Amino acid sequence: MTFFSYLFRHKKDNYTAIGLSICLVLWYVFMNLPFVTYIKDHAAGLMPHSPFYGAPFTLNLFNFDPSMEYGPENISIIHPFINFLTSPLTTMIGSANLPYLLIQSVLNALSAALVYYIVRRSGAGWLLSFVTAAFFGISSYTLFTAFIPDSYAYAQFMIILSAAYLHYCRLTNRYAVMPNASLALINFGITSTNVATFAGALLISLFDRRWKDAFKRFILIILAFLGMVIIVTLLQHLLFSGKSWIANVFSSVQNGALSYVSPFSFEHHSRVFYMLFVSPILSPELAMIDPGIAAFVTNLAKPYPIHVHIVGIGMLILAILSFIKGIRSRDTWAFAIYILFAILLHIIVGFGLATYAYDLYLYAGHYLFAVFVLAALFIAKTKNLRIQQALTGIMILFLLITLVNNIVLHGQTLEYIQMTYDTVFKNIEK
Repeated sequence: MTFFSYLFRHKKDNYTAIGLSICLVLWYVFMNLPFVTYIKDHAAGLMPHSPFYGAPFTLNLFNFDPSMEYGPENISIIHPFINFLTSPLTTMIGSANLPYLLIQSVLNALSAALVYYIVRRSGAGWLLSFVTAAFFGISSYTLFTAFIPDSYAYAQFMIILSAAYLHYCRLTNRYAVMPNASLALINFGITSTNVATFAGALLISLFDRRWKDAFKRFILIILAFLGMVIIVTLLQHLLFSGKSWIANVFSSVQNGALSYVSPFSFEHHSRVFYMLFVSPILSPELAMIDPGIAAFVTNLAKPYPIHVHIVGIGMLILAILSFIKGIRSRDTWAFAIYILFAILLHIIVGFGLATYAYDLYLYAGHYLFAVFVLAALFIAKTKNLRIQQALTGIMILFLLITLVNNIVLHGQTLEYIQMTYDTVFKNIEK
């Protein structure tokens, strides 16, 4: 059985995935087109306040950096090979933001479709798989990353595709070297830290084999990956006028990574768990906290509404129960590794806590899909049919609450941005 036959072997699932993807693309475009239109129509007023080096995307939302618009010069250890993608895109697209909305809407919709396939191939029924994928698809993070031209939509798609491929590997107990090495390369190329979660999920997936065989296979894949990195780095050096990600490793680490690290303090960072695991699902209210960089970020001065507590904590409880129930399962650990790495990176290491009030790197849910998958697996593996149906009903209710919340907050966000530029920034200009 090939990976594609593993994914696409049932027509009903394919029709569901296609239908879901089309609906999500249309929804992303409908919800985000007013933002893109506003940026285009008010370019002259927005550009002087944009901190993004003249990039056409001028709204500073959650401190997402429109790195896709920086072109071939955008090379760093954080995004080592992203310029292989940004160079042709900026050449073809120019200064327009609409094409990024279309491309990233498709990517995020496909990410949701992959979540459907993962949950379905894990043994869940059609309804639960569909609800989980749709719920993930209408989450705040996927809605915003559908139009902000940052690397997140591309990184998320590759992470979920890799998770689906590793699920296929566990199912068939076959771990081909080149496909896995290629996935590691692409994950690394888009965002370097993502290779850590892929390697962790790969190693966990190999645990079912004898230790000697598993370690040998893992080393072969890593060596193939490193060989590919060397080849692509040389190619990057040749194609981009002698520039490569290695040239600025130390400056990138110092300026783009270590400067954002701070020790965790519950007194100062009490909302970090909500910022990491709840706000990417249910859109928070925003506030403009820094006129110097026009930063629109989570309004930490306002308490979260009761429905946000219920849905957010409810999803986390389901994911935690799934982890506890399946703690001896490779599938459970292979998905949980994404969440555990986020906790390690942002809570234990403290990456992003130095800019806590700015949302920087905290509203960055590469791990978000794993929360949905684990929650769905807990429901699917509940043996009591009535409890399973009740939990599925709760998931549907959570989906509807989140949908209404995100539609309302998305509209309010644009209204707040317009009001801020019409009042605060005009007064500054005077």
